Amino acid sequence: MRSIKLPSVAFAAIATFACMEVVARPVSKFVVDASDTNGTVNARVWASFMAHAYPAARWYRHALQGARVNTDEFAGFRRRLETATFVSFTYYYQRDGVEHQRVYHAMSGRSDFHRETYIRRPGVETLPYGAFMTYTPEEVVAWDDEALFGSDVTHSPVPGDRYPDARRRDAELKIARKIELDIATDTVTPGGALYGFSSQLPCPSCDAALEALSDNQGIDVSVTYLGPDSPAYTRFRRQREQYVNGVHVAVNGGQMNLLRQELGPGGPPAAGAVDCVEEQALPLTPHPAPRE
Repeated sequence: MRSIKLPSVAFAAIATFACMEVVARPVSKFVVDASDTNGTVNARVWASFMAHAYPAARWYRHALQGARVNTDEFAGFRRRLETATFVSFTYYYQRDGVEHQRVYHAMSGRSDFHRETYIRRPGVETLPYGAFMTYTPEEVVAWDDEALFGSDVTHSPVPGDRYPDARRRDAELKIARKIELDIATDTVTPGGALYGFSSQLPCPSCDAALEALSDNQGIDVSVTYLGPDSPAYTRFRRQREQYVNGVHVAVNGGQMNLLRQELGPGGPPAAGAVDCVEEQALPLTPHPAPRE
């Protein structure tokens, strides 16, 4: 994780807000147990998945440098995308009486993909995963940044965890920290409303982080999640399995016709790639989900 250097305006914003009276706001949670009839929740979760999976697939093809992979070697990359939690939050806020919004996507686990983790063969140095992302100011991908100094928007142990820091890279925590940083740097303002969509029920650690953000910044927070084994979750699970299967076919020389997408030659985007990967984001238009 990188250290965060804040401009002087950030410290002024923190100091000013510390003097404000903040009313505690509980985090509201809603579950989608039946099918997502209008497709809203699935669409948002899918948008977050594609915000990570599409650049990951392009990076993977680039890192392979034309090599083919069998099922066993592909398993690590598959597991990364098929087991992670994906969340998408929209933050609505006002500045000078005008309403604005910013979309945040996040994936649980390590934010980056590393060649030595997913490819079992020697090769030359490859471009980083972040080089395959493009961004807009209105839609960002939250990475596992460190918390601001003195912040209580942090992770906490959950019964059954194998080690105390097991929750330090949870998806909801990444977004809570990113919004806190955006408020400190005056990218967004406090006191807004945050609506989240998650592929699964937020854990107690994520609940606590979102509640801390809500209490500290005067933000109303609500999260809608796909119920375990619900038709809505089953649809999402099948979609991402379908996509990952398509990636395996594509890196071995096939085409992802089922998904109406091409991975391309494995190079980074022609424009929009930036060096500071923690600040990168994706275009507002989500990639289409595959048809079942």
